Amino acid sequence: MKFKLDKAKQNSKGTILLIQGTAAQNIDGQLPDEKIQKIVKEKDPTHYIIQSTYKNLSEKLNELGWDTVRYTRTGVYQDHVDYEEYKKTDLKNIMDQLSSIWKELPKDKPRIIFAWSGGSVHASLLPLEEASAVILLGAFSTKRVDVYRLRLKTPEETLKFENELKVLLSQEKNQQKRNELEGPNYPFSRFFDENNLNENWTYYRKYPKLPMLILHGDRDEEVPLSQSKVWKEKLKKNDITLLIKPQANHAWGIAGNRPDMEDLAIEINKWLSTKIKI
Repeated sequence: MKFKLDKAKQNSKGTILLIQGTAAQNIDGQLPDEKIQKIVKEKDPTHYIIQSTYKNLSEKLNELGWDTVRYTRTGVYQDHVDYEEYKKTDLKNIMDQLSSIWKELPKDKPRIIFAWSGGSVHASLLPLEEASAVILLGAFSTKRVDVYRLRLKTPEETLKFENELKVLLSQEKNQQKRNELEGPNYPFSRFFDENNLNENWTYYRKYPKLPMLILHGDRDEEVPLSQSKVWKEKLKKNDITLLIKPQANHAWGIAGNRPDMEDLAIEINKWLSTKIKI
């Protein structure tokens, strides 16, 4: 199991588990694939996928008094991705890993779940009754296929997508298809497994007293802003704070796709100070 506990620089207020998004990120938050890194750097040298996003977020949270836990998935190493191994990261593989890490977190202080983007699907499957708070950035509130649909701009694109989805779902029980990757980041096995989950917001209905912070940039091009608003619309009895950052992207930064983990950590700490009794 590959995970790292980073200790607070002062007396710890609690532990924040930093759940990965969809990409095959290493423990620092980079996608360690030289070919992809080169392509991304040419388009946007500040893009979050080639930055140490989770390391930077962790370090700032440590400064603010929080222990943090970072991890990597099966097949992801600091300097490369073994895609044959990474194909094994179906939903069960991911949740077995996260559940094991969760059990290792200190229980004498608050345990916080943080998830970014597609990782929000996995956050909802942890034992929420044991969490002191949940923080979601650029999160899925319904299903991944809904996020895909919301990105489509024309009827032609929509028709093409729905036809391709129908063909894809017909192959769900085909083990060969399950063992393939959609691009470099996403095993089809995980897509099929996640597609069979309920809409993400439904897992929180039983926990109306669980404080939730929903963070979203209004210029997020990967997960549409409308996904963030569903939380408050569907969970009217839950303790939800929705914070939308003007001009911000999927990584909470302002320009391009650059991240702003320092500002993110400050917002998280500010909100936790009002919700968590230390």
